[in-house]
Formats: sequence, C-alpha cells, structure tokens
Amino acid sequence: MTKQQILIDDLFKIKTIINVKILPNEQILFEEQSMSKEKNKYFSSIYKTDKDTQTPIQFTSGISQDKGMKLSPSKIQLAFLSARGGDKTKNQVWIMNLDGGESVKYTSVLNGVESFNWSHDGKKIVFTHRVNVNEQEVEDKNKEKKDIQVDDIELKLKKIEKEEKEKKKLDPRVVKNIVYKTGTSFLDDRYSHIYLLNLEDKKTERITKGETNYSSPLMNSDNTKIIATKHVVIGTLNDSYYHSLVEISLENKEEKELRSFYGWGADLRLSPDGQWIVYEGNESPKNLSTQNNKIWLYNLVTGEERQISKTIDNDAYEPRFSYDSKNIFFLVDEWDKNMLCKYDLENESVVKIHSADYVINSYDIDTQLELIALNCSTANDPSVLKIYNIVKNEEKTLWKSNQKWIEKRELAKITEIRYSGFNDKDIQGWLVKPSKFDKNKKYPLILDIHGGPHTIWSPHERSMWFEFQYFASKGYLIFFCNPQGTSGRGYAFRDVIANWGTEPAEDILKGVDEVIKNEKVDTDNLFITGGSYGGYMTAWIIGNINRFKAAAPQRGVYNLVSFWSTTDITQFTNDEMDAFPWEDLEKLWKESPIAYVQNITTPTRFIHSENDYRCPISQAEEMFSSLLKLGVEADFVRYPEEGHELSRSGKPTRMKDRLKKIVEWFDKHNN
Repeated sequence: MTKQQILIDDLFKIKTIINVKILPNEQILFEEQSMSKEKNKYFSSIYKTDKDTQTPIQFTSGISQDKGMKLSPSKIQLAFLSARGGDKTKNQVWIMNLDGGESVKYTSVLNGVESFNWSHDGKKIVFTHRVNVNEQEVEDKNKEKKDIQVDDIELKLKKIEKEEKEKKKLDPRVVKNIVYKTGTSFLDDRYSHIYLLNLEDKKTERITKGETNYSSPLMNSDNTKIIATKHVVIGTLNDSYYHSLVEISLENKEEKELRSFYGWGADLRLSPDGQWIVYEGNESPKNLSTQNNKIWLYNLVTGEERQISKTIDNDAYEPRFSYDSKNIFFLVDEWDKNMLCKYDLENESVVKIHSADYVINSYDIDTQLELIALNCSTANDPSVLKIYNIVKNEEKTLWKSNQKWIEKRELAKITEIRYSGFNDKDIQGWLVKPSKFDKNKKYPLILDIHGGPHTIWSPHERSMWFEFQYFASKGYLIFFCNPQGTSGRGYAFRDVIANWGTEPAEDILKGVDEVIKNEKVDTDNLFITGGSYGGYMTAWIIGNINRFKAAAPQRGVYNLVSFWSTTDITQFTNDEMDAFPWEDLEKLWKESPIAYVQNITTPTRFIHSENDYRCPISQAEEMFSSLLKLGVEADFVRYPEEGHELSRSGKPTRMKDRLKKIVEWFDKHNN
C-alpha cells in the first residue's frame, strides 16, 4: 500500500479518548471526541468494549457531546453530561442502564450542570449549577408551591433572563472584582451553587446560596452531609488562591469549615469506607504557579491531615482510592512522561506501579479486578486505550482511535537529543524529521517552544502531535525541548522565578546548535514559533539575537508590566516574577520581550485570538505596532471569537487555518 504524507485536512480525522471506566465484567467504557469539518464543531460519544472481542461499540448517540461520565456505586447505571437539543442547549445530567436502553434526562436547570457526583447509595446526585441572586430568589419563592415543578421554575427563570438581557443590551458593564473575564467571555453575576437531585422523583433542591462559588460537591456515606470546596474571596480580590473544604448539613444547611488550603481548586474524592477525602492542593499561596502540585488527605472522622506526596519532588495528581480504602493511586510527572504510583495509608509509603513509553492522559483502576485502564498518547497515535494487569505486569492495547487513517500515512520520525544547556544542565530535546528524510539534503528548521513555562513536551504529547507531523510533511525539521522551567524534573529545575528569558533561552538555543552540529540543517533558513510562554520566548529570542529567517509568536506575553492587570490570572506575574510593577518596575521591564523590540529585524507574524483573556490580544498589539513603527516586516493574524485554547480546542477550521498561516509565513521566507 502506497502511503501519503500527512495532509492538513487530516486534522479533522483525529479522535481522542477523554475518559475511561472499568466495568465489573472487565469491559471498558470510554469517551471519544471527534471533529466535524462540515459543522465546524466537536462531538463525543461513549463507547463500550465488547465482552468477547474487546472491540468498541458505540454506547451513546454522540449527537452532541456526551461527556463527564460517572458510574453509579452499583456500577449498573451510567450518568453523563450532554447538551442534546441544539447549539443553545446547556449540559444536563442524563442516565442510562449499562445493559442498554435509552438514556433519560434527569435535570433541566437553566444554566446547565457544571459537574456532579453520585451519592453512596446511588439514589441521589449532587451537582453544581450557576445562578445569580435574582434566580435564587425565584427558586426560593417557588419552593413552597407544591404544584410548581422544576420545568415551570425553569420557564420563569428563562423569562427573567430574557428580560434582563433586553434591558442590558446597551447598558454599561459595572465591574467590581479584579477578575471579571475568563476563557472567552466576561463573567456574569452568577455563582456556582450546590444542588441535590433525588433520582426517584427527579426533584431538585438548591443547598447553598449567596455570592460564593462552590465546586466538586460529594455526599458523605450516610447522605446526611455534603462535602465541597468553597472559593474564599477577599474583598474585591476574587483572584485569591484560598479555598475552604466545607461540610454542609442537609438537615439545616449549616456550613462548617473543615480546613483551608491553597491552589486552583480541588477535585474531591471520598474513600469507599467514607472516612477520607483526597484532593490536590499546594503548600503555600506564595509563588503558587511555580510550585509542585501536591495530594492531601483529610479524615472526616478524626480531622487528621496528611500530605501523601511530600516525598515526591514533582507534580502529583489524579488520585484514586482502592476499593478497600487502604491505598491511593495517583499520577506523577517524570521527565517527558508520567508514572502511576501507589500510597499505602497504613505504612504511609509510596511505590511506583507502572510507567511506559507513553503519556497517561487519564486512567481508571479496579483493584478487585487488579486492572488499570489507561488513556494514553504515543509518538505514533495521539489516542490509545490500554489495559494493564497489576499482578501479572501485563499490558494490552484495546483500541487505537486513529489507526485506520494513520496506517495510510507516512509519519515523521522523532529522535531524542540530550545535551548540556545553561550551566551544563542536562536538557532533553527531540528532532522531528520528514518521513522521506534524505541524509544528503539540507533542510530548513523550525524551532517550536512550549508554553507554561512549566508545561512538559514529549514526543507523546497529544496536543502537539499533529502540529509536529504537519510541519514535517511540509519539508521542515522541527526541534523542541524542555528547557529549565519545565515540570517533571524537580522543583530546582522548574524554578525560573524572575528568570523567564536568558537562561531558558540558552537551554533552547544550545539545542539548535546541537542539531546543526549533527544534522544537515540549512542554517540560512531557521524559523521560530511557540505559544503562550512559547510566544514570549519567541519574541525574547528574536529581540536578543538575529539568527532566524522568520518568526511566528502565538498568543504570547510580551510586556509583563501591562500583562498582570489585563490577564484573568492576575496573581501569575507576581508568582513568576516575585513582584508587581510598582514593587520592581525594572525587574518586570527587563524580563519583557518588548524591552528589546528595537533590536528586532526578523520578519514576524503575530498570531493571537481576540477573546484571549489569559494572554490578552493587547500584548500582540503592542509588539506588532512597535515593529511596524521601527520598519520591521510584520503582520498580525487575529482570530475572532477564539480564546487562549485556539490551538487545542478552537473551532476546527480555525485550528487548520492557524497551522496554514504559520507554514505560509515560513515558506514565504524560506529561500
């Protein structure tokens, strides 16, 4: 069979597994997401592997996005979120029996369900839903009217919402909090509140109230209390890292703080015996974005607290209890991959369970069956489902989401490069070669730089798999690496506080030198790109050396002085630079690429999304306008409606266009 090079429209063929669950009969449930070029949107369905052949069979319709699935405690029912009914429909909870049949919608809340959990007895579901004060008042008034059902309340709320929208069409927006926009939109006046759904009569009751955000609610083992996290707001500073672990009585709605913690929030999990809560958090609010993620335990009976990952000098995440509550499994980053570890509650010890030549994106574990279901990505396929037997130490591949079309393509070859970076630090990088690489021919080189700065890149990195393959199919070598600042190498390597530029740049550029020393590189045609912090580093490098033929910085941070107050993560600049502008203006300016804009001669195409509230488009506007004023060749590609996640989850046709725009710019200057 003659194989083709990767084509740009292959982007629309990529499917990715999002979530996995193990059933008692050893069948596997998984969510698989796909893209539609014609409808320019995403779809996802739930699949179940056949008991005998292990071939996946579609289990839900996939007419929308069926996602967030969770098994009932008895493992005979499946609940999931879906927005079936059209583009304007919100996510609701749907439930279906695992032996088949139609799924049934169990909620009809106005603004959609955010997240949910089953009760221990499987008779209730606790979930979060965003409502404002007016909507809470309507709910409270109608609560006493026995003849009014949930759908009637929803109609009343929709009428109020419509009236409010009409009134506010031309009204000014009054902002009171420091964070007032996120994702791709402005925050409204709604807050995430906890609701309880009784599955027998489908009646829903709101448990919390006020102007506070709650998240990750779950019920205790006897259904008398709800445990959740609550964001602590200090005045108008809703960007705080403070959260409370709270316990809410269902009898009188009284709330008790169990403990406070720091972090971005927490996904709570309750042990099967009902005694322990496990969650992720950090040790201190200071420089939080630079810290390793930690896993904590809290005992609901005794109040005992433990940090179970204290001996691990890397990010630890996604904890899962064993069925007997004696062990906790979790993932730990390790260089360019990750590994599954186990914590023994009795001995308070951690052991490594499993790692291999891939990245584990999510997993499920059934210690009774001694099985782990692994949602992986590899260098040859961004989505692979594996099953691993803990006792036998045997691994088996069940499904490759993209196998059929990948088998018809010539894939680029990726090889690891180890070299000495700044101060002789050991740096790990990779070279991507076109599939029909000719060792006697010189190739142009693209330097691609990761974001974060604490992201980890790998040849198995799912989000970059197609980008690397596509660039290589267009005749380019691609070099990428994990410079200092990258996670997975311990805190000392990760720590780049007030050091975003010079030393990490040297790590990166020494890698380029290493490639040139050992490969046939056309040194007259070197190109550079990267997103977010990678955009920052792209601009930093071209502002300090004139080595690259053209540059394409994407969604970058270029002025740390102005960035801190316009982003939706207003603590981030202080975390990473250890100062706000009024505390050390010189430090922030010195670490900003725009401070070196007068040195740039490299033709530069800025790529940015207009609704990027993480790295606002004004960052690119400052650099672009400055380059034009200085007479440097530059242009500016602006994507309407999109946000910071354009390259990962933007409209499919715009994801395609972004890749084409980068290659077109480099092709234009490749001579």
